[in-house]
Amino acid sequence: MGSGEMKEPVIFFSSSDLLEEVASFIARLNGQSRSHIGYCGKKQQEISSYLQNELTDVPFEKAFVLAYKNETLIGVVGFDADFEQKSAEVWGPFVEANHQDQAIYLFKEMLPLLPSEVERLSMFPNKVNETVVTTATNFNFSKQSEQAILIMRRNDYSASQVSKLPFLTEQRNGEMIRLHNLAFPDTYYTGEEIIKRINEHRKVFCYLREDKLAGYIYVEVEPEFSEASIEFFAVDESFRGQSIGKELLKGAVSWIFSFKEIEELQLCVNSTNNHAIRLYQKAGFKLSDELYFFQKQLKVPV
Repeated sequence: MGSGEMKEPVIFFSSSDLLEEVASFIARLNGQSRSHIGYCGKKQQEISSYLQNELTDVPFEKAFVLAYKNETLIGVVGFDADFEQKSAEVWGPFVEANHQDQAIYLFKEMLPLLPSEVERLSMFPNKVNETVVTTATNFNFSKQSEQAILIMRRNDYSASQVSKLPFLTEQRNGEMIRLHNLAFPDTYYTGEEIIKRINEHRKVFCYLREDKLAGYIYVEVEPEFSEASIEFFAVDESFRGQSIGKELLKGAVSWIFSFKEIEELQLCVNSTNNHAIRLYQKAGFKLSDELYFFQKQLKVPV
């Protein structure tokens, strides 16, 4: 076929009947480091469920842009908006290896879809995902931090680590909120939001010493997708150096693997936090991916 017959890629806005195709495309590309984005899962079923049920502020069909060439999907970009936080996380751009040039076009087409409630955009590519790192730079995002993702698989977990910790009780909520907001002042969930999220699959464990909350750890399990994550974890400054972090981690991991479906547990930590990384590695976690966290203010906060 002569090059003149090759059609230029066509950009489409998404529609709900394309959701499964998009989920399958993202799952395939997100499994490769060079196109990996930290916000998305790597399993089609999990991605599809998220796109259907979790994009509550802006639904899938109003948040994603697709590129097709000769009726084959070659590129996807979208966002997960959170009006309460006035922010959105960018999924992608995911583009086939021989169509990297489409990333910029896709991103440009996505920007007008962002509603006025979104004042801040963030991107979370793997360090080796050059396409997205370049896109972030081209659109004047600023690099906020470098993050490491560590994972522990069930077969790396030894049951001798079994440990029971108390769940957070209501009378300790105030202490937990204070400690969390102090340890993580600008993060995706405030202490109050974590308390609201608690259910049978999302728990805060606490460590008490001298009748005070010395530390807490917040974890989420998703048995239907065989996955779990440690989201937040902090020890009060006045109780550091007493192995409390180690005990919290042990208790959380023990509870997570009590769900027979869970095969893998992951967590994300700032790459410069060597103390935490060492603690996780001693507990049996292994480094999986290293990512860059980028942000861009779309509007100056009033």
